[in-house]
Amino acid sequence: MLNQTAIYAVRAMGFLAKQESDIPILSSTIAEDMNIPRNFLSKIINRLVQAGLVTAVRGRGGGVKLARAASEIYLSQVVELFMKIDATRHCLMGLKTCDGGCGLHLRWRIISEQFEKLLHDTTVDQVF
Repeated sequence: MLNQTAIYAVRAMGFLAKQESDIPILSSTIAEDMNIPRNFLSKIINRLVQAGLVTAVRGRGGGVKLARAASEIYLSQVVELFMKIDATRHCLMGLKTCDGGCGLHLRWRIISEQFEKLLHDTTVDQVF
C-alpha cells in the first residue's frame, strides 16, 4: 500500500527513533543498516528536513536526527510527504468512477480506512 519511497522514509525515521542518544547519525549509516540506496536516502532526508521532521547537522560530528520526540511524529506525517494517503481510497479495480456496486467495494473501503487509521495513530517510535 505504500510506495517504495514512503517505505524507505518510514524505515529511516524508525531507525532514527530507536537511537538511544541525540547524537546525529550519518546518512551512510542509516543507508547501510536499513538497506536503502544512499543517493535515494539523501533525497528522502532532504524532504524530511524541509518538512521539519529531521534536523541536519553539518560538519564534523554531523548527520541527521529527529527534529522532535519520536512519540510526536506520526507515520502519516512521514508518508504524506511521499505519496497521497487518500489514494488508497480509490477503486481497487482502478476505475475512474466507482458506484460501489462491485463485490470488493465495501470490503476495500474497510481495509483502506483501517490503513489510514494506522498511519494517523502510529508514531515513529512504534516502528521498530
